[in-house]
Amino acid sequence: MKKLMFLAAVCASSAINAEAKELERYEMNYGDTVRTYAIYRPDSISPYAPLVVYTHGYGSKTRNRKDLNRAADRHGFVVCYPDGAPDTRGKDGWYVGYPSQSNMDKDEISFFKALLDEVCAAEKLNRDNVFMAGMSNGGDLCYQLAYTCPELFKAYASVAGLTFEWVYNDHKLTIPVDFMEIHGNVDTTSMWTGDHDNKGGWGAYIPVPLAVSAIAANNRCTTMTVDSIPSLTGDGRMLTRTVYGDSPSGKTVILYEVDGGKHAWHAKDIDTGETVWQFFESVLKRDDN
Repeated sequence: MKKLMFLAAVCASSAINAEAKELERYEMNYGDTVRTYAIYRPDSISPYAPLVVYTHGYGSKTRNRKDLNRAADRHGFVVCYPDGAPDTRGKDGWYVGYPSQSNMDKDEISFFKALLDEVCAAEKLNRDNVFMAGMSNGGDLCYQLAYTCPELFKAYASVAGLTFEWVYNDHKLTIPVDFMEIHGNVDTTSMWTGDHDNKGGWGAYIPVPLAVSAIAANNRCTTMTVDSIPSLTGDGRMLTRTVYGDSPSGKTVILYEVDGGKHAWHAKDIDTGETVWQFFESVLKRDDN
């Protein structure tokens, strides 16, 4: 992709492209099943561009994040939208231990390894610069992979995601990982304060601040900085951003707390697609590194 010049014109053009462009859909043979995914490819990208994999929410009909596509147009990366597998309720999702997921293949790691191999080879993308962004159930998976296979993606960005107690208790964080969470503090589906008693029926999970600080502690971050950002809604609400940094590995953890935010992608409060990409871009492995 050519370097950004005349930014306003480029942004306007990328917005039009992302709204109008059809995603290309593909099938992938995986074990004895056929899995499906879609690709958003900007009109112009550099050879061996980065890849962002977006994992959707449980049973969600939203499989295409247009703000993430607009960021892809601006910055020159490809977005892959895989479809989850159905559970006993017929809802597509990612295995994180929901009661309805007892019939699902529990080995999500193997699926994503196969997906990354196929997409990076077909699209000629940089296998060293693959990232995961997930919403809700897809965000839960970001945490699960941070515990079980952190090296699978270069960095993770969860929105409204959780760390389940079985993951927290049965697995240990090992290598440092770059991780970001965006979460509303009045989310009643993925509760900010956790759900130890499983009142929501998804399974017990720990509070969001604890989930994020556990990753920061494993990274051995030594600093914490806090600032506030006004919501794009203009209604006076704020987002509190906490950055855990200065780890020996250089890995960073960021938490955005959306004041009054419910269970959402939070695009009304912040340009989520751009925020996710800016985080990923900050850890991008470049040719001269």
